[in-house]
Amino acid sequence: MNTLVPFALTFIIISLFIYQSTKSIENNFSAKAFATFSLVFILITFSSINTEWNRMTSELVDEVDDPHYGLPDLWDGKQTVCFHFPSPETSPSGLDDGRHHFDFDGTDFKTDKDWNQTGGCVGGFEDFDNGLDLLNAAVEATGNTFLITSTEFSFGLQIDSISGITPCDAYECASDGSSGAYWQLLHNGAYSMVGISDLALDEDSVVTWQIASY
Repeated sequence: MNTLVPFALTFIIISLFIYQSTKSIENNFSAKAFATFSLVFILITFSSINTEWNRMTSELVDEVDDPHYGLPDLWDGKQTVCFHFPSPETSPSGLDDGRHHFDFDGTDFKTDKDWNQTGGCVGGFEDFDNGLDLLNAAVEATGNTFLITSTEFSFGLQIDSISGITPCDAYECASDGSSGAYWQLLHNGAYSMVGISDLALDEDSVVTWQIASY
């Protein structure tokens, strides 16, 4: 049982007790109104309180072989998109102190300062079948914190920048093309053999974007 449930039930019981006790007191409208308001308020806000409590008490998955490794355990069985930057110097402002975790509604509720990359993950999504649809939902949920620019080619979509960061901001790109960098797509920790537009998702998929060099 969630540890918040006994807390909420206690408040409900107290409110009911106050209301019942005031029945024997004539003209005690204020006390009855307060008790009724307290009960209604708790019932209405319980879902939000429960969500916030789950965020506060969530822990990071510590099983290395799990695609959700390093992600909050409240996202188990749900879909996530991560955006990784190689170093604090090549990270967007506000995302250079570790890996931030944004819930599906855009709430930044946990930062892992020990993660070996900076950036953020947006998770808690459900029922997405296509990678591009999930990506767009993650970008929209965070208010364009991870705004993407891209180029459409015959072979698919190429990501040019995320949060204003291009691959050549992180690694040196030679003018003759002998060396360079690109946004690499991973699905459940493995290099994706298809582009984001053609990526079929699992119910607990973790889609990751990171900069790779060549």
